[in-house]
Amino acid sequence: MAGSRNDTKVFVDEEAPTTNAPLEVGGKGWETDSTKGLSTSEIEQSLETWGKNEIPVEITPLYVLFLRQFTGFMPFLIELAAIISIAVEDYVDFAIVCGMLLVNGCLGFREEYHAKKSLDELANSIEATITVLRDGGKAIEIPTTELVPGDIAFLVGGTIIPADIKWLRGDVMSIDTAALTGEPIPRKYPSEEHGDVLLSGTTVRAGECYGQVTATGTNTEIGQAQADVMKDKAVRVESVFYQKIMFVVQAVILASLFFVIAVLLVLGLPYDGFTLNAKETILSALSIMIAAIPIALPLVLQVNMALGAAFLAKHHNAIVTSIPALQDIASMSILCSDKTGTLTTAKMSIIPESIHQVEGFEKEDVLLFASLCSNPDKKDDPIDRATLQAFEKDEAGRKKLVEMGYKQEGVIGFNPEVKRTIGFVRKKDGSMLTVAKGLPAKIIDTSAGGLDSGEIQWKCERAGEKAFMSALEEKGKELSKAGYKTIAIAIYEGDAREADAPVFRFVGLLPMIDPPREDTALTINSLHHANISVKMITGDHTNVARETARLIGLGQNIHPGEAIRTTANEQQKKELIWQADGFAAVLPSDKREVVMTLRNDFGVVTGMTGDGVNDAPALSAAQVGIAVEGATDAAKNAADLILTEPGLGPIYGAVLESRRIFARVKSYVVYRLAASILLVLTLSIVIFVSGCAVDSLLVIALALLNDISMIPVAYDNAQATAKPQLPKATKLVLVSFFFGIVHTSLALIVFFVIERNDPLNGNFSLEICTRETRGFIWFYLILATEFMIFSARTGSFFWESAPSKYLVASVLGTAAIGSLVASLSYEVSGSNIGWVWLMNVVAFVVVDAAKVLFKSEIINDASGEIIVGDGLIEAEKDMTEAKMHMKKRKRYGVHVEAIVPPEDRYHNVEVVETKKSCFGHFFGGLRHVNVSNYGFIRHRHSLGAPSSHPVTSAGTANAAAMRGA
Repeated sequence: MAGSRNDTKVFVDEEAPTTNAPLEVGGKGWETDSTKGLSTSEIEQSLETWGKNEIPVEITPLYVLFLRQFTGFMPFLIELAAIISIAVEDYVDFAIVCGMLLVNGCLGFREEYHAKKSLDELANSIEATITVLRDGGKAIEIPTTELVPGDIAFLVGGTIIPADIKWLRGDVMSIDTAALTGEPIPRKYPSEEHGDVLLSGTTVRAGECYGQVTATGTNTEIGQAQADVMKDKAVRVESVFYQKIMFVVQAVILASLFFVIAVLLVLGLPYDGFTLNAKETILSALSIMIAAIPIALPLVLQVNMALGAAFLAKHHNAIVTSIPALQDIASMSILCSDKTGTLTTAKMSIIPESIHQVEGFEKEDVLLFASLCSNPDKKDDPIDRATLQAFEKDEAGRKKLVEMGYKQEGVIGFNPEVKRTIGFVRKKDGSMLTVAKGLPAKIIDTSAGGLDSGEIQWKCERAGEKAFMSALEEKGKELSKAGYKTIAIAIYEGDAREADAPVFRFVGLLPMIDPPREDTALTINSLHHANISVKMITGDHTNVARETARLIGLGQNIHPGEAIRTTANEQQKKELIWQADGFAAVLPSDKREVVMTLRNDFGVVTGMTGDGVNDAPALSAAQVGIAVEGATDAAKNAADLILTEPGLGPIYGAVLESRRIFARVKSYVVYRLAASILLVLTLSIVIFVSGCAVDSLLVIALALLNDISMIPVAYDNAQATAKPQLPKATKLVLVSFFFGIVHTSLALIVFFVIERNDPLNGNFSLEICTRETRGFIWFYLILATEFMIFSARTGSFFWESAPSKYLVASVLGTAAIGSLVASLSYEVSGSNIGWVWLMNVVAFVVVDAAKVLFKSEIINDASGEIIVGDGLIEAEKDMTEAKMHMKKRKRYGVHVEAIVPPEDRYHNVEVVETKKSCFGHFFGGLRHVNVSNYGFIRHRHSLGAPSSHPVTSAGTANAAAMRGA
């Protein structure tokens, strides 16, 4: 069993009771055998005594969720309209306005409830696990919520500590306590200064150890305080796109209020409305204000996002950790990908025949010493797993192990900075042997690439022999060109911890093969087709990286990470990062620098994949941090997207679906803004010119029908563009104004031409403003607004993308209702209803054709190429290096077009203090703190406010919410 400290050393609680009374399992004074763990009965006792390892979170009551549908800028305006209606004693309009509020509220509640339920299920699926020893020393993986006091937990780099854990044996641990203390420098445990208890919510930066759980849930040092914080705080994160759209909506509504005031004054003064019928004059102006308010817009946006997040989890095995991340995924231009486990299988295999040993050693020695430097409890470590599996099959090595009586007494776990593992072995005669395993350069000379923070520093005895080093380098190149990852092994006779300058003996190279995944080449080509460039960033040797790149269809322009660190000219360094197809032999700081350069200096939305604690800084810096399948807690905590399936395939699926989501969102935004503009301008101008006002009841009903009929947009068929979708609201607003103004112009032409030429045999008169005239105008606007969605939802001609059957049925159903109301209630003749249908169909076709011209020629917003289906795209069979370079240049041209303005490269994070009263829940709190995130920090967001989850794992809650708080 691993452990670099004295196994018999136990930290005894000085406050332990001195009586002979039986100890509570996990209580004060309880000591669990660190090699065996708790038994099943002890686990049950501890669980019954201390409960699950979770912090209860305040649940938002359903009535509060319902009441929230009636708060906000737009609902308040509708409520104001209801108050005015009742003030002028118009009970019918009051009832309809209240009905409008209630229908939207019920729809909003239903959709938000289902969305919340789906997101809760997703959040619960992102459950952290930890390895514990139980029932006689069996190493098993359990959810962190099942951890109980007394458990023996195994901690490795990247783990977010889920409970208070007392260090028992293993490495001196480097613990990141910034989430709790704010200290940027990791603390060492155990130490005289900080003690031996690792606090819940902190993160293991480096080291491996076993420890006894001393407290869980609200019994931890910060658990109770955190429970109080989570009751009083919520985190809301709004995307840049959403903020811009809501700003535009509010601007349109405020502009509409000027028209409302103008209508009120024009009807009241020049047309004597205040004298003849003040009540109807006020209601006419009020109805236009209601028509201008797209009350269902926030609902449709939120439902689209929530449905999209659920769809990604179900169909693409990709869990979105914050809703605004969908915007970034749709906008992503460059993906920096780790190699091992993402582009390759991570199923390392050792070919014994390829093992290289130096003079004085046998092949079995290399594998034997490598196994003595491996931890059998690290079941998820591909190198240790491959080493131990190969050693189990090596009869000569196992025989020598028995003969020599080697027994592993401790291991200094792998650290991504020092890139090596050290094992301490007791021999049969009682003497010690130190074994090192890791990156060849660091095993030969630990100062290679610069002095690191490793506890033990050395140089191998033949490191200065030129012939030896040249032969070793040639062998390394030979193996790496064949696609092998090489691990070096060295030994020291004695305990290297007790030597001032130990001199190790080099044993040999252990070659491991990690083949590319079957679908990697297809996925890379598909991402390239979606105009996303992939850069490989790996810690492996440059030759291994180039060989892998060749096999999967990436370019060969791979540079060593040292090039980033040694290029003095900043501009040359930036150009190197921009043009490179990847970097090899990188340090964690190199990964972050690549991401930050692409994001901040070149302005492209950048993704980064990773799985370890060393990847967390780069994942945090990227707009799209992606924790791959099997990632550590630290990586998941820093990520926007968590993959539950290996490889890049889920990322491609997530990209396509995110682009479809934003196609739906944009189409609805364009439609709803255009509809508001059309209704306000048309109704106002008709009143200004003729004084003819459509019945307020009809206008309010029109607004209600528009909102209800467009709910199916969230389920519409949408197309994924071959280019990134950027959060540029300006062009959406221009297209909305185009639709609104052109449709208004056509409507006014129709009305005034009919008025002047009387083609309807006297049935239409703006001057007299007959009942049929008002019904005619209203029905025309019903069809104009309903048909508009079929043009707004596509970037090109309407027939190139078929709408969903639900949207078609909703629009046609609304049009049929409008036809019946106009005919039966407002006496519009059957022939005139036919004319309205015909005129609207003609207007729709004309406007749709003009839209394509406007978008492509005037605002340069042509729809471009569309990706059909979700299947991976085959690469060209005769793809040469020259063709690859040409395609890369074309992609980079698209990247330049997709540069994000500096002000759009962050999300606003809003921390809201909620009150414990009903009104505190209802209004969402009084104090708001906005934090702009430019990539230098990462705020871990839950899928909703913390109050949406009944419980949460203690360690994750502490680490995440304390940062927000």
